[in-house]
Amino acid sequence: MKILTVTSRRVLLLLVAGSLLVNLSACKKKDEAPTAAAAPAPAAAPATPAVPEPPKEEPPADLTAKWPVGKRFVVHNETVVELEAVNPVNQQPIKTEDSSTQDTAFAVLKAREGGGAEVELEIVSMKKDARTGGKQTVSFDPKNDPKVERNNPTAAMFRKFIGAKLKLQTAADGRIEKVDGLPQLQSRLAAGSVPMVQMMLRGMVNEEAIKNWDTLHLGLAEKPVKVGDKWESKREFPFGITKFTLTTTNTFKGWEERDKKKVAKIEIAGVMAGKEGAPAGAISVGPGATVTGTVYCDPALGVVVEGDSTLQFSINVPLPNGQTNTSKTKTKITSKLAEVSDLPGAVAAVPTAEAKPAPPAPVAPPADKK
Repeated sequence: MKILTVTSRRVLLLLVAGSLLVNLSACKKKDEAPTAAAAPAPAAAPATPAVPEPPKEEPPADLTAKWPVGKRFVVHNETVVELEAVNPVNQQPIKTEDSSTQDTAFAVLKAREGGGAEVELEIVSMKKDARTGGKQTVSFDPKNDPKVERNNPTAAMFRKFIGAKLKLQTAADGRIEKVDGLPQLQSRLAAGSVPMVQMMLRGMVNEEAIKNWDTLHLGLAEKPVKVGDKWESKREFPFGITKFTLTTTNTFKGWEERDKKKVAKIEIAGVMAGKEGAPAGAISVGPGATVTGTVYCDPALGVVVEGDSTLQFSINVPLPNGQTNTSKTKTKITSKLAEVSDLPGAVAAVPTAEAKPAPPAPVAPPADKK
C-alpha cells in the first residue's frame, strides 16, 4: 500500500507538472503570436472639383446716335482725294491730289417735339489745297492775308465759309432730316464769284453734302447691340455734281481705351453704287467700288470720337464724242472730336421730387460781451 501510495503521488505530480508545461507553452505561443494588422483607415473621398461659374454675359451696349441738348461738339475732319485720269486729248495720264481740312461745330440748342433736336452748325475753320499734274489749282489758308488773295478766285469764296451757320433739324434716330438756311448761304458764297467757282459751289454746298459733314454719328447702330452684332446702314455720297449710294455692314468688335476713355470699336465695310434712277449717260461708278473704315463711339455721349474711312472706286464720265473717260479715285477721310463743351446758359438737370434742400446751417449765438 505504501508503494502504491508513493506511485500515485508521483503520477499525480507528473500530471500536475505536465499540465503546467502545457499551460506555459500555450501562454508562450499566445505571447509570440503576431498581433493582427490594424485595419486600414477608409480612403478619403476625392474632393469634388469646383464648378466654374459661367461668364456673365454683358448687356447690350447703347451705340445709338444722340444729340445731347446743351452740348457743343467741334469735329476736325481731313479729306484727301487722289484721282488718276487720262487726258482725252493726248491720252496722257493726269494725277490730281486734293486735300482739305474743316473744323465744324455742332451746338445742340433744343429738343424737338416727337424726338430729335435742333442743331446749329457753324464752320469754324477751313483749309484747301488742290494740285493737277503737279500744279496748284486751288489754294486757301485762313492764316493768309486776304490782300494777297486778289488773284485767287476761290480764296474769297472759302473765306466766306468761315463763321457761316446753318440750322439742322434731326430725327429721333439722329439722322439730319432738313437743313435750314441753305439758299441764303449759297447766295452769300456765290456773290461776286466767277462761273468756275459757282460750279464748284454746287458740288460742295447742297443738302446731301451738308448731311455728310456729320461724322459724329457715322456707322452707329439703330438699337442697342452686343459684341459681334452686325447692322446695315445706307447714305448718299456726293461726288462733284453727282452722288452715289454707300451701303455698309457695321460690326461691333468690342471695347478699347483711347485717350483714357472706354469706347466701342465699330468696323465698317461696304460697297458704293450709282444712285437708283440716274439718267442714262450720266456719270457712273465702275464695278468693285468699296469702302472700309473704323469708328470709335463714346456711348455716354452717343457720338463718334474718332474715325477713318477709305473709299476706292472708278468713275466713268461720258464724253461728247461718245467715248468714256474713266478715272481711278481713292478718298481717305479721318475725323476727330476736338472739343466738347457746355453751351452758355444750358439748363441744368431738374432735381427729382424726392430731393429736398439741405437745412440751413445753425448760426452760432453772438459771444457775450464782458
